[in-house]
Amino acid sequence: MLFPSIMFYSQDAGKAARMKLQGIYLYSFAKKVYWPTAHTTGDFTIGIYGSKDLYNQLNTNFKGKMTGSQNIVFDFYESTSDITDCHLLFVSEEKSNVISNVKKVLNEKTLLVTELKDISNSSGNMINFVYVQSRLKFQLNKSVLEKNDFKIGQTLTKLAYSII
Repeated sequence: MLFPSIMFYSQDAGKAARMKLQGIYLYSFAKKVYWPTAHTTGDFTIGIYGSKDLYNQLNTNFKGKMTGSQNIVFDFYESTSDITDCHLLFVSEEKSNVISNVKKVLNEKTLLVTELKDISNSSGNMINFVYVQSRLKFQLNKSVLEKNDFKIGQTLTKLAYSII
């Protein structure tokens, strides 16, 4: 009877590691993306739609951190109607089926981070988490980022798995 508990522990440990890495990436995006001037005052809000575990992880590990002179705060959204102005919005894989609804309520200056299989056929998605050989990577949609006045630093460009 030891095997089932090991399997659950392994799944939980894997999920926790994935959440931690996603959190590190989101924090890095907040710090390494050059934001439009209008978004450089007040609190810096990172919104999470669809992953309460990631929201909890961010609050545990990054609460009180800053990007530039802005305090980073985290909001969790239960539905698309709850989404308010935020600088960066992460949409989990579980909510990817309603991504078009999410885009309708977003400010065009919100950095959209998704968790789709691939963003090459998705208009409007800016950064996307993908898994390559079971490793978390990210894709950049450079044309959409630039169209919305986001500038990506060399560090993130070099770390990206692919640039579209």
